[in-house]
Amino acid sequence: MKKTFLALAVAAVAAVCFTACPGPQEKTTADYLSAPKNGWVLESALCSPAYEMLSGELIGDLVNGYLYDFEKDDIIAFTADGVQTVKPGNLLPAEDQNGYTQDVAYLWRIDEQNDGWIFMQVPFFYDEVQEYVHILTLDENQFKFLCTFNDDEQGAKGTYTLTMNYVPAK
Repeated sequence: MKKTFLALAVAAVAAVCFTACPGPQEKTTADYLSAPKNGWVLESALCSPAYEMLSGELIGDLVNGYLYDFEKDDIIAFTADGVQTVKPGNLLPAEDQNGYTQDVAYLWRIDEQNDGWIFMQVPFFYDEVQEYVHILTLDENQFKFLCTFNDDEQGAKGTYTLTMNYVPAK
């Protein structure tokens, strides 16, 4: 009889332990965006169709043909409460160039109506306008998104879609 009560007691304790322990929490978009402790750095930036320069040259790979070196090492960091900071990397722009020379904070937010879409600052746009971006991949190792913009300020060149890939900064 004592063995039966002991077996029931052990079974009851085991049942309580298994049902009381919460399962793994599913990470949110904010969790993933804010996960890298040093932020995110640009790995690749592709443009479709190829971006038309004033000279008429077409650039499809923005990292290897359009962006300045100081723009390529800018770091973006997110907090779960909606702050995005763009930080200059090791390379700084010359005095006559646009670029980040100090940390600049922006707001970011999730589009509650469309899953996988957020409003954020794309670092090398240098404006206060939040871009509407579609997240393609977001995990601990990669933040990949699409951003479409219309470049009509300089002779109506066209509408372009950027595929931006960021990885954790070291």
